[in-house]
Amino acid sequence: MAGDALESLRRAESQREVLLCLVEHGKPMSSQEIAKRLSMTVNAVNIALHNLHNKGLVERVARGVYRYKLEAILGPILRAYLERRA
Repeated sequence: MAGDALESLRRAESQREVLLCLVEHGKPMSSQEIAKRLSMTVNAVNIALHNLHNKGLVERVARGVYRYKLEAILGPILRAYLERRA
C-alpha cells in the first residue's frame, strides 16, 4: 500500500518534488506556497497533491493546505530495514 505509493514516486517527478517540499518545510503548506517555492503552476501542484492524497502520503488540514503523513512514509522504510536485518 504505502510502500507501493512511495515506489510510484520514482516515475512521478512532480509528486516527488511536492512531497519533498512538504517534508523539508516541516509544516502544512498551501498549494500556492508550494507552487511558488518549486516554480510550478498552482494547477500542477494541485494535481500532484490530489494524487499524493489518493496514495495516502499527504493529508488535507484545511482548504488547499496539506501536510505529509509521516507514518505513510516511514512505515515502508522501517519494514524494508527490518526485513534486511532478519
